[in-house]
Order: sequence, then C-alpha cells, then structure tokens
Amino acid sequence: MRYVSQENFTEAIKALNRGDIVAVPTETVYGLAVKLDNTAAIRKLLELNNRQVDSEKMLTLMVADVDDIKKYAFVNRKTTNLARHYFPGELTLILPKHKNFKHPYFDHFEKVGFRIPDHQYLLELLRKTGPLLVASANPRGQAPCRTAKEVAEKLPKIDTIIEGESGGNLPSTIIDWTEDEPVQVRQGGLLIVRYA
Repeated sequence: MRYVSQENFTEAIKALNRGDIVAVPTETVYGLAVKLDNTAAIRKLLELNNRQVDSEKMLTLMVADVDDIKKYAFVNRKTTNLARHYFPGELTLILPKHKNFKHPYFDHFEKVGFRIPDHQYLLELLRKTGPLLVASANPRGQAPCRTAKEVAEKLPKIDTIIEGESGGNLPSTIIDWTEDEPVQVRQGGLLIVRYA
C-alpha cells in the first residue's frame, strides 16, 4: 500500500496507469478509482467489491466536464441543462448509453452513471488522466470511508491511497433519466430543485 500526497499528481497518474486501485477523496466520501481503459484494473476493482461484471450495481464513470458525457451517453436539452446546473456537485446522473460506446465493462449495460466531483484535487486529476471508473470505498455492507486512515484500516488490499479527507457529506443524490421523466433513485446531500 502506497500513500500519495494531493500535491503529487505524477505519482497518482503513475499508479492509475500501472493498474492500481487508487483511493481518492471526493466532496462526499472516499472512492476507489481505476482507469476506464484498463480492463485488468476494472476486474480487480470488481473482485474487491465482490461484484460480477454484469451486476446490477454499476460502477460510476467520473469525468472532468459536462461535454465529456456525450461521448458515452445520449443527452438532450433537458439532461444537458440538469448536468450544467448541478455539475460539478453531489450528483450521479444515469443516462442511456450511447450506441457507439463500446467497452468490455459497459457492454453489459444500457445505461451509464456519471459524476463530476466538486473536489478541486480530483477534478484536476481527471483532467490529467481522463475518465475514471469509481466505486465507493467501503467493505460490503459498511458505511463508506471518509478518511485515508479509514481506507487503510478497512480496505488493506488497496494499492494506493491519496492522502487527506473527503468532504464528509452524504453520498451523492442519484437521478436516473433514461426514460422520458427523471426518477430519483437515492436522496443524498444534493436537493434537486429543478429538472430543466
């Protein structure tokens, strides 16, 4: 297990590029991140989470900008407006997967869940690495970790931990907008007051 400071982007990028599972702080809780283009690292993350590849519980795709979303999912005026209003922020937005988005993990799904975190370090890391697949940092059935120390204690198999603390907020609010109308899947720290 390696610790990397938030000032050291080079080591964090190296860790992700070599296929490490990297624990990253967000404005909500700690997440476990791998590169989207590293299928071996994705398999390792799924094994750590005791998930099957086609598990109904999907990994979240973290991107740096709202414009990145349309590379992977179908967007329209309403969903784009929602994304621009609440991202970056404590929102996970589930959208229909774009038919041209082919990926060994997402080929099992017809939708993609997106996060753009309101966390300065993680946003900058995403700009440098490209999209990351992320799961919350917690042993199955337990509350998500909020500090690097918690991650080390509860998830000792993690390869690399970015030092620090998360924002400590509630998990993100989840909105599924894969049909005509949005459906709130989970109420988190973000209260959605408008959808268009």
